[in-house]
Amino acid sequence: MNTDKLIGNIADQMIEAQIKLGYARETVRFYYPLASINALLDTNAQTPSQLCALLEKEAALADSKLGKLTFRVHEGRVEISVPPEGAEYVYRKLPKPAFLVDLITLFRTHHACTLNEIKCVFEKYSEDYVCEKIPEGSDFDYAIHFNDAGIDPYYYCVKEEMGHTIYHRFTKEDYEALLEA
Repeated sequence: MNTDKLIGNIADQMIEAQIKLGYARETVRFYYPLASINALLDTNAQTPSQLCALLEKEAALADSKLGKLTFRVHEGRVEISVPPEGAEYVYRKLPKPAFLVDLITLFRTHHACTLNEIKCVFEKYSEDYVCEKIPEGSDFDYAIHFNDAGIDPYYYCVKEEMGHTIYHRFTKEDYEALLEA
């Protein structure tokens, strides 16, 4: 089981949260669907309980750069808890990607930002990105991602409604699963 992708994803989620909300030295909890963690770890656990048992046995997760991660089932998902020293490590040691800072700043300062404004942030970092309309029936209107995952590997799904624009960030695998749903 390669845990690097999971640890990297947790760190990325913490960076995003710290840019949005600020830093606090506290335990941070994330709630992952079973399929998301299976995709990150390239495992095929059948239940959240089975996956938690596998994760608890993984030495790399007991002594990661984020501290000792703990796992439990919570409402059908896998809850991953990162101790306060993990939150501090992310805040002090990991860079905040300029693209993500700019995107969050746009959403923070323009609650009703337009698709064109969002695309301008992407274009600042590369003109080689994809913006596609999501099929009817989805919770989102558009998905935007860079072709070069080295700039940013995530798919940003955007929804404009009731005078506000929101985004949600997905891994490629989770985005593809969203389209299949």
